[in-house]
Amino acid sequence: MRRSTPASPGPGRLHDLLVTCEAVSPGEHRALGEGLRIRCGTHPSPFGEVLVAATSRGVCSLAFVAPDGREAALDAVRAEWPRAVVARDDAAAAAIAGRIFGAARTTDPIHLWVKGSNFQLKVWEALLRVPAGHLVSYRDVARSIGQPAAARAVGSAVAANPVALLIPCHRVIRASGELGDYRWGLARKATLIAAEAAAAGTP
Repeated sequence: MRRSTPASPGPGRLHDLLVTCEAVSPGEHRALGEGLRIRCGTHPSPFGEVLVAATSRGVCSLAFVAPDGREAALDAVRAEWPRAVVARDDAAAAAIAGRIFGAARTTDPIHLWVKGSNFQLKVWEALLRVPAGHLVSYRDVARSIGQPAAARAVGSAVAANPVALLIPCHRVIRASGELGDYRWGLARKATLIAAEAAAAGTP
């Protein structure tokens, strides 16, 4: 899976970020991270502190964390890749966070390297096509991947998104207009949606 799309996770960064996304191969999945080095660290963002985990292939996790949840978030990365070398590297996290949230414009893409089922990957690809300032329903996403009856399964795939903001699962709401769930909190989801709508000039 490779997809490039404009992304806008922070105020003022609506049109200058590109995200490229590559799937972990089945062999890499089975290896459980053997021979892999993952750099993890935390950094502030306009929407709360984030944990960033990255390999030489790209960012494999971006999650919002509470100050007392940093170690648990690191342990989750270690559990996801039990044979990898997971090293704390706040400087590397700061560099990536700066590219996402900083004011400086860049044309260099941010690479993602994500692990998921074929269905999850299709859903995440569909999310990458949702423009900033726009919202879609779980049913809309299901239709976009050619499985209109799979809205519930889409919801599960959205909830399993390993990369907050850059794979914009916060742009998916219920068909009724309710926000629906968000693994990093409904208040944060509402803030993200409002910030993107304001920056994009959408009502």
